[in-house]
Amino acid sequence: MNEHETDIGEWQSLGGVPVGDGNDDADVVFAHVSDLHGQLTPRHQVYYDNPTSKPNLDFGDDDRVVERGGGIPLLAAKLDELREHHDVCTLMSGDTFHGSAVTTYTDGRAMLEPINDHLAPDVYVPGNWDFSNEAAEDGNFVELMDGLDAPILANNLYDWETDERIYDAYRILDVGGLSVGVIGMTNVYVDRMAPAFSEGKYRFGKHPALLEESAQVVREAGADVVVAVTEIGLPWMVQAAKDCPSVDVMFSAHTHEYTYDPIVVEETETVVVESGMGEALGRVDLRVRDGEIQFRHHLYCLTEDGEHTPEPDADAAETVEAVRAPFFEDDPGFERGAGTLEKPLDTVVGRTEKPLYRQSFLESAWNTLFNDALQAHFETDLAVSHGFRYGTAIPPGEITLGELYTFFPMTTPVARGVAYGQQLTNHMEKFLEDNFTPYPYDQEDGRVRNFSSNVEVTVDPTAKRGRRLVELQVGGEPVDPEETYSVATFHRPGDPERDLGNCGFPFQDVEVDDGTIPVNVIVEYLEDHSPVDYEVMGLVETADDGGRAQNTPADGPYPFIQPGVDYTDGEAYCETAMISRGNTFPEEGRNRTR
Repeated sequence: MNEHETDIGEWQSLGGVPVGDGNDDADVVFAHVSDLHGQLTPRHQVYYDNPTSKPNLDFGDDDRVVERGGGIPLLAAKLDELREHHDVCTLMSGDTFHGSAVTTYTDGRAMLEPINDHLAPDVYVPGNWDFSNEAAEDGNFVELMDGLDAPILANNLYDWETDERIYDAYRILDVGGLSVGVIGMTNVYVDRMAPAFSEGKYRFGKHPALLEESAQVVREAGADVVVAVTEIGLPWMVQAAKDCPSVDVMFSAHTHEYTYDPIVVEETETVVVESGMGEALGRVDLRVRDGEIQFRHHLYCLTEDGEHTPEPDADAAETVEAVRAPFFEDDPGFERGAGTLEKPLDTVVGRTEKPLYRQSFLESAWNTLFNDALQAHFETDLAVSHGFRYGTAIPPGEITLGELYTFFPMTTPVARGVAYGQQLTNHMEKFLEDNFTPYPYDQEDGRVRNFSSNVEVTVDPTAKRGRRLVELQVGGEPVDPEETYSVATFHRPGDPERDLGNCGFPFQDVEVDDGTIPVNVIVEYLEDHSPVDYEVMGLVETADDGGRAQNTPADGPYPFIQPGVDYTDGEAYCETAMISRGNTFPEEGRNRTR
């Protein structure tokens, strides 16, 4: 064991049984980078203390801290450190080419050189946001994938017209004396989340049988170990681990979970891990001893001055600064969609008294601030937006323009419209169905819709479908299903003209502010209200007799698997096996596009 392995964890069987024998050599080390979301440089992030697991940080008397870390130079340095001592296979899950002003105004291209030259993944698996530019006429998903030096794997991505698979389903790599079968599976929900990302271009296979079929193929081809790299989300992957006994380790992404402790599925002897959001690096060591595969795991949170954080890689820092430099000029002059970047990203646009972040499920201070800004801009009855969970954190103090773009990087125009109360409640009920269904394969968003601060929501996570919304109030009064309400939100490219804010219903009296994007609205709001003083206010609560749903990882056991609902006696999920035991798969994968 070298000096960098002091807390790597003990060797276990894939079923979770300790197998320490004094021999600490690994045959292969997997390094996992996931959900980078355009993070080129260190950013602030919120980390949570938790009853069951936590990062190695000093929380003092609080249950959360905001620390700065991550970015390409730190990730590159950590990868180089591991590669110096081990045979490393670097796996990368997507949502890479989206998430900042730099990615927005370069159509994601700014990420290519830093990734190719300094992270150098051995495999790349696309994520849902990697398709986001496809909503515009000049979409460039395939171009971005072609620009990566790593092979692209996606066993469930098909051409819209021909139904032919676009990328390889798997690769067999020789690493550390082992034959490693690596399967890739991209997000299965892209067409539900945002049809404009894929319509007319791509279809997505959704069945976990695709994983098991690919695993059986690589096993028959002689792979010693089989790993799956995905971008679907932790609940889906934990259930898939129970359904897919031929996979040894599943590297999950999409829900931004930090599995400080690996999830061991004993019945299939499958291990599931997820590696945070860009500023963390997941590590799984594997070895084969007497025919048994053994593993150990560690999640490095690469906070600045952290115990396991090296000095930034100087060459990577130089590359990153060259990519970012044009965005800090006096008049950047970038244009994309409805947006124009007229000021450098380090321009101070406001102040906050309390930290702003949104690594949460029910409600976040940041999303409430954003909706209040929308409501103020249009002077509407309320505002509604995605309850996004990606994004940085902003500690108390100055807020810069660049930080705003990490929260809402899309240059889509803001909009307003008029909706009936019944439309609003139906819309909320639909999102509660996505998030609170006890069937893991049906869960999708990992976030509850967020409103302006004058809207209060009561939910019952344990109720049956169609009954989970207990009450929706606007201004202290229950929503009247027959009354109309003016609503502020935004208009996504590719959506129907009257469907605003991903609400899924037609608004009346639609007004699109073509020259204003969400970041502009937030800047405008900060000019009038700084310093802002937002915190979680209990705007979304569970009914007294409706079970418990945790808002953040500080509220319950970790990992924070959505929806974190205690249904009955701690049984949070129903079993939803979709593959019969002992099933033999044909040469062609079944249920490819459904």
